Amino acid sequence: MRLALVILFFSAFSTFAQSTDEKLAAQYFSDKDYAKAADLYEDLARKQPESVYFYENLLQCYVLIKDFKSAEKLLDKRIKKYPSQYSYQVDKAYLFHLQGLTQKRDELFKDLTELKLYNSDEIDILANGFLKRRFFEQAIQSYVNARNRLNDKSLFAYNLSELYFQSGKINEATEELVSMAGIYEYMLDEIKNRLIMAYKNNENYKMLSSVLLLKLQKEPDNLSYNDMLVWSFTQQRDWNGAFIQTKAIDKRLKEEGKRVMELSSILITNEVYDMAVKCFEYVKLLGQDKRYYFQAQQGILTCGMLRVRTENGGSPEQLKSLEFEFLNYLNVNGYNWQTAEQMKDLAELYIYYIHLPQKGIEQLNKAISMPGINSKLMAQCKLNLGDAMLITGDPWEADLLYKQVEKLFTNDAIGQEARYRYARLCYFRGDFEWAQTQLDVLKGATTQLISNNAMRLWLIIQDNLGLDSTDEALKLYANAELLIFQNKPDDALKILESIPELFPGHTLTDEIYFAKALIYEQKSDYLMAEQLYLRISKDFSFDILSDNALINLAHLYEFKLNDTAKAKKIYEMIVLNYTGSLFIAEARKRFRILRGDGLKEQEVNY
Repeated sequence: MRLALVILFFSAFSTFAQSTDEKLAAQYFSDKDYAKAADLYEDLARKQPESVYFYENLLQCYVLIKDFKSAEKLLDKRIKKYPSQYSYQVDKAYLFHLQGLTQKRDELFKDLTELKLYNSDEIDILANGFLKRRFFEQAIQSYVNARNRLNDKSLFAYNLSELYFQSGKINEATEELVSMAGIYEYMLDEIKNRLIMAYKNNENYKMLSSVLLLKLQKEPDNLSYNDMLVWSFTQQRDWNGAFIQTKAIDKRLKEEGKRVMELSSILITNEVYDMAVKCFEYVKLLGQDKRYYFQAQQGILTCGMLRVRTENGGSPEQLKSLEFEFLNYLNVNGYNWQTAEQMKDLAELYIYYIHLPQKGIEQLNKAISMPGINSKLMAQCKLNLGDAMLITGDPWEADLLYKQVEKLFTNDAIGQEARYRYARLCYFRGDFEWAQTQLDVLKGATTQLISNNAMRLWLIIQDNLGLDSTDEALKLYANAELLIFQNKPDDALKILESIPELFPGHTLTDEIYFAKALIYEQKSDYLMAEQLYLRISKDFSFDILSDNALINLAHLYEFKLNDTAKAKKIYEMIVLNYTGSLFIAEARKRFRILRGDGLKEQEVNY
């Protein structure tokens, strides 16, 4: 018993002493007193020869004090004791390298890379030894030689790709990953993510496309290569290339348009509406008996409306063509609860863009009367019907419809939209205080668009209410805005031009310029609209409509004047100089689209 206690005591003392020495050695190392640290690590390594930690620190101390003789002696002992731990032999080559003994280093490199290793673990040990000392070429050569020796070109592909990336050899890394994708389809997403991290510019994706095309010449039916080629085209925003390749895969696999529909979702998300329509038209041409025919029909209409909303209109030819598509769809599929969404969209086209409100009213009344129509869809129809009534001169009916929707959906976004439209109606009537009461609540609306619209209208009233005893100037301006909404630009223009004459120096000056710019846009006089927006942004840069003018100007450049360079510059100006703007999210989004930023891949449901 006493002997056991003595042994335990000395064991504990020895452990404590070693722990103390280890801490002291680390402290010397931290203080850059490498000679003293080496003395302690020598003793520690002697007591625990299997410890890689003590070995590494001791070797580093020898290197730092340039005691290469002791370092080589240490390594020779390790190599003799652990002959299959090839990292020690690599460390010896590392010592030769540090001493400038290139001939000895290269001889050892040759011996190591030509080792006839057949076990993958041993090969990894050797390659990782090279990698640890940043001998990338030798690590690569170890894997390549082993691959040739084992006669399997797929071996070590991922390891090699990483080494190539670290060596700056993007082409070679790509080749390895593409080869992997061709064999291991389940790794496609991981490989794509790795390429996204590694690639720095569009040229990298072009190179990927070239590699894939060469692969497909030898293996045209390899699904992974085809999938990656489509993906590489979309990353380059080469939509036509993606469309052609997707069609080819779809035909080869007899998927009846499934893959093309998936591509259309990506195109819509990235606002490439023309190419998305091509996808839908391709699927339609496959025949009515195919499973995606109905969705393709709807997709064409969805694209058309998204484009019209984004661009706030379109050419007469585009609008007429879209109207034809809607009517054809409804004639084929009938007027029922399943097509009520399309009836609503056709009505929207008539009311806000083609300016045929009576036709819009007809479509909305049909949709509202459909048995089985979704309650929210009916509410949207009623809101648009209210707008149509306001446009055709029946504000009381509009009032009733807005209030119906607000009552049914009080705590919902559509209820907030109804409340906004009612507040706007009060504004048009000249009931400014009641309008402001409604808008006060909506400034914190859950939907950004409603919140922005409410804030803009609230500020117009706030900035111009009570500046004269009758509020006549603001009433005239509100009436002009109503006439613009009713597509009566000439009547609105007359009122706007009368306000400065009747109320000289009134603070509505910038609002008048803004409303005039909207009118000239309606009349397709884009150059006059441009001048007015520029004047507001220059002369009223600190007023409430400055950023409104800039966002409208950017849209004008992008969608009407096709000057994307100017549009991008204005969007960037909003992002950088108007950090509190209500339009900063929109400006940032449009700027990134025009700059060709990364692909958005979320899907769209029809």
